[in-house]
Amino acid sequence: MRFYAADKAEQKKIVDKLWMDVAEGRVSRKTARKVYVRRKALSGRRVKSGLADIFGKSFYESLGAVAAVALCLVAALGFCQMKRSNDALRAKNSTLAAEKQALNQDIDQLNSNIGLLNAAIERYEQLTEEQKAEIKEKEADILAGMQLIEELELKHQNDLSAVTEAEEARLQELVDMINDLDIFSDLTSRSGNLYEATREIDAATTTLRRVLGDTEEADAVIDHLNDESKKIKNYRNHYPDYFPVDGTSVSSSYGWRRDPFTGESKFHKGMDIVCSMNTPVWAAASGTVIEAGENGSYGLNVVIDHGNGIVTRYAHLNKIIVKVGDTVKKSDKIAYSGMTGRATGPHLHFEVIVNGETQNPKYYVGTSA
Repeated sequence: MRFYAADKAEQKKIVDKLWMDVAEGRVSRKTARKVYVRRKALSGRRVKSGLADIFGKSFYESLGAVAAVALCLVAALGFCQMKRSNDALRAKNSTLAAEKQALNQDIDQLNSNIGLLNAAIERYEQLTEEQKAEIKEKEADILAGMQLIEELELKHQNDLSAVTEAEEARLQELVDMINDLDIFSDLTSRSGNLYEATREIDAATTTLRRVLGDTEEADAVIDHLNDESKKIKNYRNHYPDYFPVDGTSVSSSYGWRRDPFTGESKFHKGMDIVCSMNTPVWAAASGTVIEAGENGSYGLNVVIDHGNGIVTRYAHLNKIIVKVGDTVKKSDKIAYSGMTGRATGPHLHFEVIVNGETQNPKYYVGTSA
């Protein structure tokens, strides 16, 4: 196969066109060679020589200029890239510097906190030592207190037998006193001995139970004391020691006096208590009403039987609110005061009668409420 070259004018036209395409970047040198060979049917070897002949020096000079421009562009691009890299590096350095400064501030704050913490630890250790000393002191006080308690318990045990003997003697004395007490004969002391005996019995019962505990001996003595106490309390309830009216004074006492109507000397069997009309009258003791109504010079009167031979009378009443057979308790209201019967003014005539004989009321109820 043989190849024929085109004339030089045509080759130059083709080469100029290809050079422009190569210079402007529309085609590569490899592509330009293929086009040139294809269009002009040149062999590879001849294309090379043809290009060299056609382009000669100017082609390679132009190619060098293009290379120089490309190098400048590459250098410019490299400079721009380096500038951007430097700017980024400076920004990063600035950020790192700020972070370093913040870190240094954190370190300073941490060191300050460590100092405060160390000071607090020192104070805590000092306080702990003081508390330990205080605890030891309190422990010593507690031990001393426990030792004192043990000593007192030992002393109490040593003295218990002597105390028990003394208390038993006192209890026996009280029992004997109760057994020998004649509560129905001593009625002139306003039953003071009765109240005292009751208190003594209550105290003796408590002491006996504490000393002897739940024993048969204690139960027997306490039962006896309780029986005596019940007798005394029952008698006290029926003993006329409650002042019968809210009066202002005693206008006429028990005993001999000048009769206000006749002027003669006459024995007064009761006690006259001055009070206003319709003042409430109260029972001096518990008992049963045995008389309620009109009775000669007494006018309207109430008589109460308290048992044990004791009777009380309430006279010159204006109104009676009880009837015969009623059971009343000490301090119950039974009537209202007045001036019925033989009286010079409103008052209450009060009598105490024991076994049929009148007694001085002041020894029972006193002389005022």
